[in-house]
Amino acid sequence: MAPKKGLTNDDKKAIALELYLETDKSQKEIAVIVGTTEKTLGTWKQAGDWELLKQAGTITVKNIIANLYNKAYELSIADKVDADKLVKLANTIEKLQNKKVTIAHIINVFKDFTTFAFAENAELAKQINVLQKKYVESKVGGQ
Repeated sequence: MAPKKGLTNDDKKAIALELYLETDKSQKEIAVIVGTTEKTLGTWKQAGDWELLKQAGTITVKNIIANLYNKAYELSIADKVDADKLVKLANTIEKLQNKKVTIAHIINVFKDFTTFAFAENAELAKQINVLQKKYVESKVGGQ
């Protein structure tokens, strides 16, 4: 895929972020696609905490609960059962199952909406995307 002509750095950065989050392409491949250097892409990635955003998008309550069930099973078959740890795991699982919206859900909805918005009004979509990113960062960072 050839880099698109006439894109601003903000456009390139937004496309690069989308490719980074949504594909398994290497940084080198993404840099070629958007028409920038690997060094610039690395700077964007670090400054925008892209790795954290990518991780947040893949962590789901379902996966966390499955891991907790596995840990509870391991504890329950141990030679010496630690009832306190089992109760704490059970309480954690219950709290997670009752949680309706996760950061992964929010990110996925934002991605879908941004795709829709770009088709309708690219300039407005860019502005909204900036606000969405700030919102996710505030939730991930606990601000």
